[in-house]
Amino acid sequence: INMSKHSNTIREKDAVLWVNIALFGIVSLLFFYYVVVANSVAANSYKVQVLQDELESLVESNSSLVAQKMALESPTALLELARAQSLVAAGNIVYIFENTNVAQR
Repeated sequence: INMSKHSNTIREKDAVLWVNIALFGIVSLLFFYYVVVANSVAANSYKVQVLQDELESLVESNSSLVAQKMALESPTALLELARAQSLVAAGNIVYIFENTNVAQR
């Protein structure tokens, strides 16, 4: 009877040991998975923030360029440029291929 009790106690200890090892392994795998997923989420969040900052910078640059374009295309700016370059108004222009369709020839 004593030997049987001792044998059952060893089997129970082995079973408890294996259950504890299995639980520790499962917890370790879940922790590793959590760390990998959290790192991936943080990296993607950082990439999104970098792209948003770049987009904001490009929007500001675009606004500045549009403002410059509008200023350069204004009639007063064009008139000042024409006067500064000593340009004259074109009038009575005669084209070489007047009244003919070159593409059909």
